[in-house]
Amino acid sequence: MTISVLGSGDATVVTPGAALPEPLRDTAISCRLLAVPDAVFPRSTEERLICEQAYFDAGMAAAADGAEALYINTVGDYGVTKLQTALDIPVNGAGAGALRQALRHAERFSILTLWPPGMRFIYDIMMNESGLSNFCSEILHLSSDNILASESGPAKAMKTFQACGVTTIETVVRSITALSTRHPDDAIVLGCTCMYPLARVLETRGLEVVEPMFAGYRRLSDSILSA
Repeated sequence: MTISVLGSGDATVVTPGAALPEPLRDTAISCRLLAVPDAVFPRSTEERLICEQAYFDAGMAAAADGAEALYINTVGDYGVTKLQTALDIPVNGAGAGALRQALRHAERFSILTLWPPGMRFIYDIMMNESGLSNFCSEILHLSSDNILASESGPAKAMKTFQACGVTTIETVVRSITALSTRHPDDAIVLGCTCMYPLARVLETRGLEVVEPMFAGYRRLSDSILSA
């Protein structure tokens, strides 16, 4: 069994032979990384629909090429519902997968995201489609809508965030502390697969968060292994 992973989860361009993102390198089920050629950055609901179609098309192509399972490597879960309906193989995404994984150990969750308030619709749509909206206490944004002003803004933001350049670790720590104070029983879920380097840093600070790329993949692989 090999899981076909659609997208790198950050700004990295997927090329033949590209290395797996770190969270997917040591997993119970091996995977292969596939590109999503027509995907765009979903800074608007219209662009999100383009992503929805792009991930659906890439997933259908992967299935036609013999994919045994599909993992949509983005918290937006673009195309997941349509692919689950169209295919008879396991399909899951980083968004709902990570949130459901979080709910194994908590009754509710809060989301801490790199992306600005203007992109909240990504989370609202994903949670609505997966029936998880009522479990979300709060979404806290680490950037302002100014990040969406230029074409290079989002891609640059992902790279600089991974280098702790969009905000500081101390700001992130304070944000997590604030969320935990307001919602003491919540699991804290990072709101973008590109935020995975942050999880290691936070662990050294004694702060536990749900990293969505690994958590969503774990949810899918566990369901396959237990079937």
